[in-house]
Amino acid sequence: MKIKYALILFIIIHFIPSLNAQKVGLVLSGGGAKGMTHIGIIRALEENNIPIDYITGTSMGAIVGSLYSMGYSPDDMEKMIKSPDFKKWYSSGGIEEEYMYYFKMNPPTPEFINIRLSKMKMAKKVKTRFLPSSVVDPMHMNIVFVELYAQATALCKGNFDNLFVPFRCVASDVYNKKALIMKSGDLGDAVRASMSFPGMFKPIEIDSVLAYDGGIYDNFPVSTMIKDFNPDIIIGSVVSSNPSKPEEGDIMSQLENMVMQKTDYSIPDSLGIMMTFKYTDVNLMDFDRYDELHNIGYERTIQLMDSIKQRISRRTSYRALERKRIEFKREMPELKFRKIIVSGTNEQQKIYIMRGFHAKDNDTFNMEDFRKGYFRLLSDNMISEIIPHAVYDYDDNTFTLILDVKIAEDISLRIGGNVGSNGANQIYLGASYHNLGKYSKEFSLEGQLGQIYNNLQLTGRIDLPTEVPTSYKMILSLSSFDYNGQTKNFFNNNPIFNKKEERFLKTYINMPFLSKHKAQFGVGVATLTDQYFQTNVIDLNNSNRDKSSYKILGGFVALEGNTLDSKLYAINGKKERLASNIFLGKETFNQGTGTDPYNGTFEYTQAWLQISYELEKYFKLGRRVSLGSYLHAYYSSRNFSNNYRATMMQAGEFAPTTHSKITYNEAFRANQFAGIGVIPIYKFNNMVHARLGIYGFVPFFPINCNDSNKATYGKMFSKFEYLGDLSLVVRLPFGSVSAYLNYYSSPNKNWNAGISLGWQIFGERFMQ
Repeated sequence: MKIKYALILFIIIHFIPSLNAQKVGLVLSGGGAKGMTHIGIIRALEENNIPIDYITGTSMGAIVGSLYSMGYSPDDMEKMIKSPDFKKWYSSGGIEEEYMYYFKMNPPTPEFINIRLSKMKMAKKVKTRFLPSSVVDPMHMNIVFVELYAQATALCKGNFDNLFVPFRCVASDVYNKKALIMKSGDLGDAVRASMSFPGMFKPIEIDSVLAYDGGIYDNFPVSTMIKDFNPDIIIGSVVSSNPSKPEEGDIMSQLENMVMQKTDYSIPDSLGIMMTFKYTDVNLMDFDRYDELHNIGYERTIQLMDSIKQRISRRTSYRALERKRIEFKREMPELKFRKIIVSGTNEQQKIYIMRGFHAKDNDTFNMEDFRKGYFRLLSDNMISEIIPHAVYDYDDNTFTLILDVKIAEDISLRIGGNVGSNGANQIYLGASYHNLGKYSKEFSLEGQLGQIYNNLQLTGRIDLPTEVPTSYKMILSLSSFDYNGQTKNFFNNNPIFNKKEERFLKTYINMPFLSKHKAQFGVGVATLTDQYFQTNVIDLNNSNRDKSSYKILGGFVALEGNTLDSKLYAINGKKERLASNIFLGKETFNQGTGTDPYNGTFEYTQAWLQISYELEKYFKLGRRVSLGSYLHAYYSSRNFSNNYRATMMQAGEFAPTTHSKITYNEAFRANQFAGIGVIPIYKFNNMVHARLGIYGFVPFFPINCNDSNKATYGKMFSKFEYLGDLSLVVRLPFGSVSAYLNYYSSPNKNWNAGISLGWQIFGERFMQ
């Protein structure tokens, strides 16, 4: 009998209190980067053995809450937020350098407006790409949320009550004007919806409803905590506030007042403990201030710890908590894929897309393979967006990859160009037709019209999704480059009246060489014409240009890659090209002024080899400082042309800056040379930076002019030239604005200054 009573007493002592133990809920507000304060609060609670049984959050509160709910410790969250990968969540950049698939990319064009439309719905479906639809490009976020949340969704079987800590977050249905309480489904979708502030992040569709930031209707979900979990005690963290009265001229405050409804940032005293943080100098994306904001939350919680412990008598051992966390995360399934389901495409397009991830239907592939295939497909102009989901197959123990693919409109119209004080004013117009089926096909017509450069270019390209991807490309180009008045600037006016014309047809095969390069093999034919004066003393009324013409057949092999972060004035990445060409050409000459000693019969045929290597690379030295490097080496076995000026017009040129590309300067031309440069860069912010380019040029054998206007080689390494270029650059979504000051060592006192707006980018040349 005594044993029986002792057993009953043991049950009462050890089990009955647990049935009535205090349950603690944690409610986290939205607030952008200010929400990192929440992590400091969680750390302080854990260190003092205060339990967290339930979490609800909105926006940044949903991110922090979801991470904790699926087994992330404060240390894990800190490591993630401080990692370079986290910046992909909120960066507006393109494909990171590691996953650029250069083989798919077309050469940059000077466009700043891109109008996409469908030939089937010409009047109804027009999209203008001038400014992005959201500040943050969804490209990275789409894949990051799969990688971060798919395993936790699989483990909890889509029920957020089954997470390590039961969790809720709030999104907004702006059409029906109501809050959406996210308690089941895809955890990544729930968090993504909760943080999608209009204009900043692109909303996602959940159950045919566009879901936006939960802060629009409830930025502090206390009511959700009470309704769904009914805890004994609530700890609340508020890092936001209701919008202040809008002011004239303050667009953001006006937008907040129009979008955000007022939230009740309070908890009844009988239910819990409230911590409110007032920030006036923290921006939405100030995630680099993690330590500061985390410490504020941690220290405030420590200050209140005595009163917290008085209200919450229950304790949870940190070691026991950590063991449970490890056990929960160990149960997560491995993130590997087998099946692929593609929607939004036709059957031929599905085949093309699926080949981007695995060659055989039954093959498994991992997250790294998925990441490579994802970015590879987005490198193509044919696809505008891929929205991925990973659904776990509990029988097969693999994930099925579901891809909602948005095929880009098949017609692209582009407008762009450049306006410069140096006379390099260009208008660019381009049109392309894209078609994605079993093969990827693209046809483009582009033109530039300006004072310096005129070009008409027709391009056709077909990509084959073979085991080794291959593309076939053809370019037909007509262009002229007029150096007339190129050195006109704010300091002097020393025009050189030279003109180049090119007409060529190239066909070549491209194949990927690693992920960041491509190999090219091609042949082409061209007619090149140079018009020039052989003297600087010119009677414009009575003089005509001399003319040298060349008919050339050429073949080439090249390796090239480009991961620069901008078309011009890059500060990150690398651009590299190694090319070997062999040419067979016939030269003719016609005298423009005076008596032609050849009576128009001069002809010269020769074959030559041309090898060139060009490298532009940038190194990040600090948060604001980068260092660029530039190298250009060039070798040509070509013999001299009919006269000195004709020879220099066809010689290789060292032109590392935008200004040098439009300037005819014989001091920086040779048949064999090496040029190097260093480019220190100071970054004021994401838009504005200053850069100083210092370049040196050494011709192996300088080309000199003798008394008969013939070219001769000078003494080896007998010349050295240099140039410097100081620029202040503003990089805008549609182009760049640059103010520059430069100096060339030759001719003497060659200073140039100016300003340009847009993109100074020219089309492909035959002997590049």
